[in-house]
Amino acid sequence: MKTISLAAVLLVLSAGAALAQAAPGARMDANGDDKVTLSEFKTARVTMMMRADANKDARLSKAELEAGRAAMAPRGGEGGAPKGPGTGMMFGMMDANKDGFLTRPEIEKMLERRFGRIDVNGDGSLSASELAAMRTAGMGGRGGGVH
Repeated sequence: MKTISLAAVLLVLSAGAALAQAAPGARMDANGDDKVTLSEFKTARVTMMMRADANKDARLSKAELEAGRAAMAPRGGEGGAPKGPGTGMMFGMMDANKDGFLTRPEIEKMLERRFGRIDVNGDGSLSASELAAMRTAGMGGRGGGVH
């Protein structure tokens, strides 16, 4: 009886761990179809980025973006700040009208380009393997869990 109970506990624990790791993009996959569409990707990522909007004016200053990236950095891994260009360079590339702020449309435009690079097979949705590759490549993957 103890052997069965121990085996059951181990099975439950391992299943929970597997579920936690097995679904890259699960939090972006709003409809639960195991694919992340461009719309789902943009919604999740904009929401994540706009958490850094400290003054809630619906736009991000460079300082807010830097603070948001710094807040993600200690977590590392899946939830950490994306690798790649520094905040200043990234901000400059995204701030299309050069007004010193990032708006939702500017962020969405960047995300559309990023989605196109991540969607390797061009099917219009991101699979678990494409999301995992995004995180490995350092493209800001909070996939299983925003940028």
